[in-house]
Parts: sequence; structure tokens; C-alpha cells
Amino acid sequence: MGRAMLIISAGAVITLGIIQVGIQGQRAGITENNAVSAYEVEIRNKAFTASQITMERINESGGSWKPTKANPWKENIDGDSISLYYELISTTTSGSFSLLEGDTVQIFANSWYRNPRTNQREEIDIKTSYVKTAMHFVPEFESAMSFAVDEHDFDFAASGNVLINGNDASGTCPSKPAVTVRDDGSANKITGADNLTEWLSGGDNSEHFESDSGAVSVDPDISYEPVDQLVARLSQMSGVKKISGNYKGDFGSPEDPGVFFVEDYAKLTGGISEGYGIMVVRTNGELEYEGELSVAGNFKFNGLVIFENAYAMTGRGTPRINGSVLVGKTDDNYTDFDIDLGGTLDIQYDCTAEKYAQLASASLLQQNRYKRLSTFE
Repeated sequence: MGRAMLIISAGAVITLGIIQVGIQGQRAGITENNAVSAYEVEIRNKAFTASQITMERINESGGSWKPTKANPWKENIDGDSISLYYELISTTTSGSFSLLEGDTVQIFANSWYRNPRTNQREEIDIKTSYVKTAMHFVPEFESAMSFAVDEHDFDFAASGNVLINGNDASGTCPSKPAVTVRDDGSANKITGADNLTEWLSGGDNSEHFESDSGAVSVDPDISYEPVDQLVARLSQMSGVKKISGNYKGDFGSPEDPGVFFVEDYAKLTGGISEGYGIMVVRTNGELEYEGELSVAGNFKFNGLVIFENAYAMTGRGTPRINGSVLVGKTDDNYTDFDIDLGGTLDIQYDCTAEKYAQLASASLLQQNRYKRLSTFE
């Protein structure tokens, strides 16, 4: 019986030995597979990093940086070489506003690693698609004219045939209120309800407002932020045009709307018939001049007109603002607005003109937003 036990024991030892060798082999295989997987994950992460760098470079260069398949961009990221190029598939939309539509960017990244199991070079090709849209930061038009200030920050007068109209001029968008203000006191000031003489005589400013969405809307959340940041940023860009005195120069076009700053007294005469984009009238803090805009003659501006810390807004003759007017103050300014509208001044909400403002800002900022659509190998 003892001999039989020895044979059985010996067989058990041999069997266990085979099992142990098998387990060791599996462990080695698992280790190698894990190493391969780790390399693949690391390479993929570096390829994604290269894609992020690509989007930054596209933004910084305004699209002029363009590696190709024949001449790719090569970058060493943490010891690994990444080869990359991209293709831009432009939107099928044509016309002035095509920049505002989303283009498709396809980024092709290639990298490789040394497979620890085979000691062979293994390549990984990753294709990532993004939708690229131009960023403009222009606030949505809330009404034909918006007051992002408090009741005691402005005086308002309307006379003659002045009309502030919140019905969309293009006929393609819903109507907006003629005027939006922050509080009831401002609403009373706009409508003339705070004027005792007018109230006793039964008169008010209602004939100067028109909209299917109401004459005056009160929105306590209306704010001049972050519009003030957009204005500050645009003012530092070389592409803006500073206007003063009797200005008769270029004022943009439907295909190329501009950004215009009035930081001194400026008078726009009948010599300019039409303008497009964004016009900012504001106090020049450095020179301590008060911005004042005198609009006269048959002038029409299509887009956004911003009065920032400006002292006065006067309107005479037959000028027309298509789009929206925004009145706002920065935190460090205590100047009151004196708004005196007369003649046949027409402030008309227009959602097409809103796009002119967006296009003007986007063309100067040259910044894009990217949304990933897909990634595959």
C-alpha cells in the first residue's frame, strides 16, 4: 500500500507541476497582453492630445495652419511620435452667413508602439470628426431696444414720429417686445406714466411703440454682463474702426459687416446711406471723453448698436436702426444716459440684422467651438 501511495503522490506532484507551469504561462501571457493594452491606451490618449493641440492651432492661426496628408504635422508627445493632418468639410450653406454655420473637421492621427510580445512595430490610426462653429458672443436680441440699467440711470424722451418696433422686419422670426427694461420704474419712464403732466392730459408714449409681443417688457434678469467683456475685447482688436467727427467712411457691407467704435463726438451725415455689423458708442475712460452719437439724414444701420456709458443718444431726420439697440453701464461708471429720440427715427427689430452682428464679431474674434461627433480606427 505504501508503494501505491508513492506512485499516486508522484503523479500528483507531476500533475501539480504541469498545472503550475500552465498558470505561469497564463500569467506571462496576461502580463504581455496587459502591456500591449496599456501601450495602445497610452498611444490613443496621446493621439487625442494631439487632436486638442490641432484645434488650438487652428484657432490661433485663423485657419491658415493646414498640415496635409502629404505633409503632416509631426509632434513628439512624451516620447512618442504623432503624425497628424486634418481635412475641412465646409458647410453647404452659401451666402453671407456661411461662417456662422458649422463646418466638419476630420482629424487623422497616426502613431505607433513596439509590441512587447512580438517586438514588432504596431501602428494605430485614429480618425476623429468634429463640428466647428464660429464663436461670436453677441447677446441674443431681447427686443428692439433694451435697457440693461436701473431706473435712475437714464432719462428718456420720444417725440415726433419716432417708432420702436418689435415685430421682425424680415418676417422670418417671432416678434419681440418693442422695449425691454429691468424694473417697473424704468417701464413707467419709458411709457411716460411717470410724467405727471402727460398723465393728467391723458397722453403717453404708446404711439412710439409697436409689437405683437407687447410694447414694454420688464425682465429683472436683463444684464449688461458679459456684453461688457465682449466690448472690451473687441475694442483692443486691430480690425475695429474708430469713428469721430463728421464720419463719411466705410461702414461695412452685407458680405463684410464691421465693428465700429464711437468714443468721441461723432456725426453720421447723409453721406453714409447704410451700415452693417456692430456699432459701440461709449465713454473713452482714458481720455475722459463722453461718447455722443448724433444720427441724422437717411442713414440705416443693420445689426447691434450698443450704448455703453454714453452720455447722449439723439435721433433726428429719418435714420433707421435694423436689429437692436442695447443700453448698458459698466460697474465703475456713474454717468446717466440722456436719450432723446425725435424726428422719424425708426428702431426696428430684425433677426437677419442679428446675424450681421454675429458675423462681424466672429470674423474679428477668429475663435471656434468644437463638438466631437465620432472617433474610430
